[in-house]
Amino acid sequence: MMMKKWGSLLGLVLVGVLVFFNAQAQGYVIIGGQVVDKASGQPIPYARIGIMTKGTGTIANENGEFYYRFPKIAAEEPVTVAVMGYKNYHRKGTDFTPNDRKVRIELEAAPPVVVDAGYTQRFEARSIVSAALGKIAQNYPETPVVMTGFYHETLQQNEAYVDIREAILKVEKDPRPKIEVREKVRMLRGRRYQSTQRAKVLDGYEFPNGTAIVTRSLETGIPEYFAGTHLSDYTFQLDDTIAFYNQKDVYRIRFAPVGTSVKAARNGIICINKADSAVVRIEYDFTPSGMSDVFQTSMKSTFGKVLGKNRREARRVSSFTNYVPYNGKWYLQDSQLLIQTQFFDKADSLQGTIRLHFVVNDILKSNGNAVPVSDQLLDTGSFPAQSVPKYDEVYWANFNHIIPSEAMRRITESLKK
Repeated sequence: MMMKKWGSLLGLVLVGVLVFFNAQAQGYVIIGGQVVDKASGQPIPYARIGIMTKGTGTIANENGEFYYRFPKIAAEEPVTVAVMGYKNYHRKGTDFTPNDRKVRIELEAAPPVVVDAGYTQRFEARSIVSAALGKIAQNYPETPVVMTGFYHETLQQNEAYVDIREAILKVEKDPRPKIEVREKVRMLRGRRYQSTQRAKVLDGYEFPNGTAIVTRSLETGIPEYFAGTHLSDYTFQLDDTIAFYNQKDVYRIRFAPVGTSVKAARNGIICINKADSAVVRIEYDFTPSGMSDVFQTSMKSTFGKVLGKNRREARRVSSFTNYVPYNGKWYLQDSQLLIQTQFFDKADSLQGTIRLHFVVNDILKSNGNAVPVSDQLLDTGSFPAQSVPKYDEVYWANFNHIIPSEAMRRITESLKK
């Protein structure tokens, strides 16, 4: 009997050893560097770097700097770098030197196609937008998916970062219910840097539900400002150039409110893939009256504590969302929201800028129950405080993440003791 137990134990140990060595043998290739314009040498922000055939990737930061980790078993596949307005860059994974952090990727600009002015005036842009919205079920996932991604939430006091919240999130989307269902979000690991130099006037200026805002996308519903009769709240106009993304022509269609009566109104651009009518990017800024609505009326519950009690003036609220193709469908690539507010405290004033950003790193199928209700993230304020007196990127282990800028790293000089 004892021999049998020892045999079982030995078997478990051997299985563990085999699993360990298998994981070691699989391993990862890690590269880093910068994405730049080939002609000017200037950094290209937010370019997508990834293996499109495997649904894995990351993006460069605002300075074009990137970190990308991918499995060795996928190294025979091409690593693709793609961003609107440039030709795709391809390089087989095995052609990179592992752990090379000085990779320089030069992207060649794709000359935009100039559209004849007469054609632009005759073009029915609204019908193209309407068709794209009508094809969401066809172009985007129809079954549950789970995405692992990197979440960034920052607060700047004038130009200095005074609060940074970061996390690796597991986000589950289920487009099957007829009634829109919010994404389920679980934090796998997270942290928070908070400076001692943060002004008192900024207390309460935050998005406790920030993850819910930037993980929302077309997989689970049309944007509320275009849904139903709201589409008629906007005018649409084809831009005078056709852009280029992922080797395909893309319509750039500008939209603006039909009048001052439109609530939470936006001015923006919706980019639609000419080949399959898929929306590949939406970007916008709220109008001055739209910002007033954001701060004072119906969107109060959405923006939570951000209103605060101090005298303030909204200066800018903007957003962009990008989509990436994978296995014949389009998925969320990354989404960002920025809000700038001028705060007044007696004779002094300062600008507070909140930026929320979520980047999808891995896309997998789901059974719809990958994130239990008990594990869902409710408030980014619960991220544990980071006390290490440096910006420690080792913290993320094998997860892809966005490279912090030098300005972000400086927050570690004023951490709470």
